[in-house]
Amino acid sequence: MFEDRSWKLVLRKTARGPVIQFRSSTMQTRESTMIRMGGKMAEDIFKTMVDVLKKYDYITEEGGDESRYKWYRLKPEIGPVVGGFIVLIRRSRRPQDWIPYFEGFIKQDPYKGAHKLLTEALATAYQLSQDYPPPERVRMQLHPKVLDSVSAGFKVIIKKLWGVKK
Repeated sequence: MFEDRSWKLVLRKTARGPVIQFRSSTMQTRESTMIRMGGKMAEDIFKTMVDVLKKYDYITEEGGDESRYKWYRLKPEIGPVVGGFIVLIRRSRRPQDWIPYFEGFIKQDPYKGAHKLLTEALATAYQLSQDYPPPERVRMQLHPKVLDSVSAGFKVIIKKLWGVKK
């Protein structure tokens, strides 16, 4: 489903605070934002994710202006996993509580099958958003209500499967 795509993780600093953007493009399509996530902890979450991705050599390129805009291009095999993680934590009351699990999900230890599960979370949100396109004012490809629903469902799966206590 996500073959031939490039993935980018972006942090934008806006007047309303920092926003994480997960972007995607293909050879035929222009880059577009799939998921947006704001909040007080967005910048800290972004930095932690980038540190883990660098540690495992999943970042291929970086750019931007440190003060307002920073982006990282992800390797194709890890892009959907990162997107699935953002789907998972996007509407959490305390998304920072999920950050300690990110490295374990990336290296799949002790969370066997984490890559498949998180990729499936993104794929499910993507497919459902084809039937429920977001309003134009949302400025992202995936519908927020679909993201909320998929996030809630996959949190239950992760808690039951791996005993995550969040």
